[in-house]
Formats: sequence, C-alpha cells, structure tokens
Amino acid sequence: MSIYECFICGTPQESRTCPQCFSRIRGVLAQLPEQYAYLLASRQPRQGGPGDGRGGKRLHAPLPGREDTLNMLGPAARQSVTDGRDQVGPTPFAAVLEGWCEAVSYERGLSARYTEGLMTVRRDVTSMTRRLTDHLDWISQQDWVPDFFEEIQELLTATKRITLTEPRRVAILGVLCPSCGEQRLMKVEASGWAAQCRDCPAVKFDDHDYDRLIKDRVRGLQELLGT
Repeated sequence: MSIYECFICGTPQESRTCPQCFSRIRGVLAQLPEQYAYLLASRQPRQGGPGDGRGGKRLHAPLPGREDTLNMLGPAARQSVTDGRDQVGPTPFAAVLEGWCEAVSYERGLSARYTEGLMTVRRDVTSMTRRLTDHLDWISQQDWVPDFFEEIQELLTATKRITLTEPRRVAILGVLCPSCGEQRLMKVEASGWAAQCRDCPAVKFDDHDYDRLIKDRVRGLQELLGT
C-alpha cells in the first residue's frame, strides 16, 4: 500500500488528495451554479454605493450596474489591460471555469467532439461545473490540483463577497487546535460543525467531540491552577 501526502493539506494517506480535501473541492463546485445565479441578481447598483453613477465628478456615463458584479460577469481580457477603466479585480466567473474545462479536455486527450461540445456550453456555468465534477476523481490525482482548488475557492469567495452570502464566522477564544496548536478554532454558521480549524482542513468537531474538547481544556486549566 502506497502512502502519499495530500497535495492540498499534506496529510499522509492513500491517495494524492485526502477525502476531506476532495470533499471540500466538490463542495465548492456544488455551490458555484447557485452563486452565479445570485451574482446575476446582484447587478443592480446599491444606492450611494460604488458604480451607482452618483459620484461627485464623473466625466463619463454611469455603468449600467455594479462595477464589481459586471467585472465578474464579463469576458476575460484577451490582452494586457492598458486602460484604468478596463477589467479590474478577480478573473470573470465563466472564464475561470472555461479555462479549467479546456485544460482538463487537453490534458486528458478528449475527443474533438467533446471539445466542440465544450464550445457550446462555455458560458453555461452549470454545465461547466458538472464537467469539472465529472472529472474530479482524475483532477484530484494531478499535481496541479492545489492551483485548481485555490482558483475555484477564490472565485467562490469573491462572488460571496458581492452576493453577501458568506456565512458568519465566530472565533472560539481560549481553545487551541489539537492539530496545529494555534488558537484558530471557529464556528461557521450553517456548516453543521460545532467547531473547525481555520487552517487545518481535517480538524472539525461535532457537538459531542467539541464538548469533550472543552471539558479537557477546563480540566487542564484546573490542573495548571491546582484547583
């Protein structure tokens, strides 16, 4: 039996990407179509906010929507950006998925028919995420899977920042992560976990395990104080 280090978190296990990180990647891909729908619904400028055309000294017509949202929905720049009003910020949503779909198609040597099919769905976020999910077993074994995960995770984070759907995170003070030894435990709203480490993907506690962790922490403090 071969033992590898997970490409993403470094945990020793039997595959190139550990089950926890594999689940994280699948989870991000699963959220993208819904987030894209929220993004489309976020084009209307917030009154008084950036991109609403109410600035004091604008010398050009106001944009027909929020600038950050339009950048995410637009096509990727095909050449160097030379104008300050050209695309700024994160790579557009569909462009990220399109690039990875093309990379998977090329590296797997898929048929021309598959590639032609890709051309017809390259603006369809649901179809592109489905294609990537269908090939996730193969993707998870490639040494570039950390780059893939980082890009789709950044895409999800940037989109949630616009759609205001990022779950609330509450830091848990006074309790160290048993893996990294740092005070980085937190509770993520609607995650289903009582606590998890910000930096250790595998460290997640259900209610029972978290209760035991807190009791052990209290017991340790009592022993330290001699009470």
